[in-house]
Amino acid sequence: MIRSLLPGVIFILVFMYFAVFNKYHILYLEQNQLFRFNLSYLRDFFLLPGPLSLIIGAFFTQFFVISWLGALIITLKCLAVYFFTKYILGKYNIMGLVFPFIPVWLLVILHSNELFTPDQSIGLMLSLLFTAVYISVSTPKIRYILFLSLWPLYFYLTGGFAMICVVICTLHEVLSGTRKDRFLFIALYILEGILMPWLFSQLLFFIPKGKIFTYPLFYTFHTFELVSLISVYFILPVLMVTGYFINKVNASVVKFIRGTTIKILTGSLTILLMVFVIYKFAYNKRAEQMFAIDYHIRQAEWRKALKQAEQYPDLNTLVIYYTNLALLNSGQLGEKMFDYPQIGPGGLRLKWERNSNLVFGGDIFYYLAYNNEAYRWAFEAMVAKGVNPRSLKRLIITSIVNGDNDVAEKYLHILGQAPFYRKWVLKYERLLSDPASLANDPEIKRNRNFLVNKNFISNATGMNLDNLLENHPENKMAFEYYLADLLLRKELDSFAENISRLKELGYTSIPLCFEEALIFYNFYENKQVIPEGFSFRPETVARFNEYAGLYTKFRSDRAAARYELGKKFRNTYWYYLQFANI
Repeated sequence: MIRSLLPGVIFILVFMYFAVFNKYHILYLEQNQLFRFNLSYLRDFFLLPGPLSLIIGAFFTQFFVISWLGALIITLKCLAVYFFTKYILGKYNIMGLVFPFIPVWLLVILHSNELFTPDQSIGLMLSLLFTAVYISVSTPKIRYILFLSLWPLYFYLTGGFAMICVVICTLHEVLSGTRKDRFLFIALYILEGILMPWLFSQLLFFIPKGKIFTYPLFYTFHTFELVSLISVYFILPVLMVTGYFINKVNASVVKFIRGTTIKILTGSLTILLMVFVIYKFAYNKRAEQMFAIDYHIRQAEWRKALKQAEQYPDLNTLVIYYTNLALLNSGQLGEKMFDYPQIGPGGLRLKWERNSNLVFGGDIFYYLAYNNEAYRWAFEAMVAKGVNPRSLKRLIITSIVNGDNDVAEKYLHILGQAPFYRKWVLKYERLLSDPASLANDPEIKRNRNFLVNKNFISNATGMNLDNLLENHPENKMAFEYYLADLLLRKELDSFAENISRLKELGYTSIPLCFEEALIFYNFYENKQVIPEGFSFRPETVARFNEYAGLYTKFRSDRAAARYELGKKFRNTYWYYLQFANI
C-alpha cells in the first residue's frame, strides 16, 4: 500500500513546492525568452547542436506565464525522469523506492535556481529515454547497431546531453554484456562519442572548442548547484555499478538490505534528509521575494511591490531600486522614502551593465518619460539576453510614443507570434489603426506630452533629471525623483533651491522626507527656507527637536549616537544624512 501511494504523495508535494514557494520564480523564467510559431525562429535552433531539447524547453516555458501550469510541467518532467530511472535501475535489480527519486530530488534542487532552465531537464529526460530504449533491447547485436547508427543523429538533436548516453550505454555493456566481442563495440562507442562531436564542430557548427562536447549544457553555477548538476548526470551510472556489486555479494546480506523494515526505515530517513537539503540549501526565499517584487512592478501593482519589499531582509540594490520606483509611481516617494533602506543615489537607478540590469534598469526611464533612454535599454536588453516579451512590449510602446509606427508594427509582428501575447498585440494594433483612440490612450498620451524637445547628451551614470525638467518643468515625477536624488547625495543647498516649486506642481503639503530635510537645512544654515503657501507640521518640528537633543547628548560618541538614534529615528532623513555612508 505504502509502496504504491508514496510516489504519488511525493509528486504532489513537488508540485506544491513549485506552485506555492516558487510561483514568482516560474513567472520570471517565462519572461526570459519568447517561443514563437515561426519557421525562421525554429530554423535558427538547428544551427547548433541540441535543437530538440532547446525547442521543447522553449515551447514548454511559454506556459510558465501561468505559474501553476509551469509547476505542473516541472512536476511532469520529474515524473518522467522517475519512471525512466526506475526502469533502467530495474534492469539491475535495484527495486527500492528511494533510488529512482534521487535524480528527481537533484532536479528539484536545480529547478529551484533560476539559471537552470527547462531545456536542461528536457535534455536529461531525452537522454534517459534513449538509454531506456537501448537497455530494453535484449539482443546485443541489435543494440550495437542501434547505438552506432542512431547516436550521431541523437547528438545532433540533443547536443551534450547525448554524452550521458555514451557513458550509460558503455557501462551497461561492461556490466551486463556476455559476448566476448563487446569490448570492441565499447571501444567503438567511445570513439564515436569523441569523434562525432569533433566532426560536427568542424563541418556543421561554429562552436567554441570548450563547448564541443557539452553544448547546450549549462554549468555556470555556484558550488552547491554545480555539485547537484554533476550528480544528476552521473548518479545513474553510480547506482548501476552499486546494483551490480550488490547482486554479487552474499545472499544473506542482500536479503538484509532488501528487508521490508530496514527499507522503510532507511527510505523514510533518506526522504526526510532530501527535504531538509532542499529547504536548507536549494530554496532561495530571498530570490523568490525579488521575483515577486519584479512581477508586481511589471504589472504596475505598486503597493503589492512595496509590501513584498517590506518583507525583504537584506540590502539589495535591485530591491531598493524597485522600492523607489514603486514609491514614485504610487505618489509616496517624498513621504515614505526613508521608511525603506536606502544606499544613496545608486538605489535610484541601476548601473549600465550587459546583464539583467538592462532588463530591469530601463523601467525608471520609462516612468520618468525619458522615452529614448527607455527604448535604448530595452533594445540593448534584447541584444544581451535575447528576444523576450518584456523588452518587446517596451520597444513597442516607446516606438508608438515617438511616432515610429513602422518600428512598432515590426515588434508587434514578432510578439504576435507568441499565443499568450496575442490579446496584448491586438490592443495596440487596433490603436495604431485608429489615430484618435491612440491619441487618447492614457499611457501613450502621458509619455507623448513629456517628449523631449531640446536635445541633450545622455548621462551614462545619471538620469538627466535636470534636462528632463528643463524640457518639461511640469513633469512632477521627474521633479520628485530629482529632489530624492539630491537628498540621497546629501546636496541640501541644491535641494533648498528647488523646493520652492511644490505649489506649482500641485502639492498641498510638503512631503515628510522633504520637510525633514528642509527643517534640518534651516537649522544647520540658520535660514528660513519654506515654500510659499506651506508650513512645517508641528509634530515634525517636535520630532526634530527630540532628535537634535538626543544627538547633542551623544555627539562625542558617534557609535553610541548611531545606536541610540537608530532606535527611534532610523526612518528619518536626519538619520540618513548623518549616519549613512554613500
